[in-house]
Amino acid sequence: MLIRRISIYLIFFIQLFIYIFCTSWIFSTIVSAKIISVKLADKFLYNLILFGDFLRGIEIVELFNIIIFAVVGMGFGLVTIFLPKYLGRYVSTILLIIFVPIIFLTTQIVRYDIWVEQVAENEKLSFNQAELIINSFLSQRVGNNGIYGFYLYTAEFPVLPDRKVEINNLDRLEKSLNSKFVRLIGVPPGVIYWTMSLCFWMIRIFHFVVAVVTTIFHFIEGLRIVKC
Repeated sequence: MLIRRISIYLIFFIQLFIYIFCTSWIFSTIVSAKIISVKLADKFLYNLILFGDFLRGIEIVELFNIIIFAVVGMGFGLVTIFLPKYLGRYVSTILLIIFVPIIFLTTQIVRYDIWVEQVAENEKLSFNQAELIINSFLSQRVGNNGIYGFYLYTAEFPVLPDRKVEINNLDRLEKSLNSKFVRLIGVPPGVIYWTMSLCFWMIRIFHFVVAVVTTIFHFIEGLRIVKC
């Protein structure tokens, strides 16, 4: 009886180890893929002369989420086979609730780091010095700094100044752009600002909803395959 109980526990811990290994591998691989996709988009898409800022504003790289979160959902559904039926389902569900927002926000984290690196390179500063300049800028613009401040700022204005001169003169640039819009279409700057902000937030909400729905659908499909 004792030997049987020990063997049951041993099998459970082996299966738990395999589950932890698989979920960790899926998470790390997906985050790595996300980082690579954001860096490639920043290098080849967002630097286009005519459409780069527009593509950055609509966060075109987030379309990759369909594949990313399909793999996450399916993977976490399939690995439940290594745990007891209901335990595996509940543990995977909790992990997905934690991991999905983290994976989704990886885009903003990477873009923030890229921005700091660009300012540091252009101004011959260290990463920390460039980050202080950017955080001061974000605090003035949106009242928050760091990743959260960056997230709020890019929802309002997709252009990222990467030199001190541009950072200091951004207000003048915005006024110049607004005056051009007024001359072209006769719409007040305030209307343009709120319209752009609303559009960018709606785009972000859309991308997040797609990520969540894709994850749920493929997670359920993974559970169905392993009959968990």
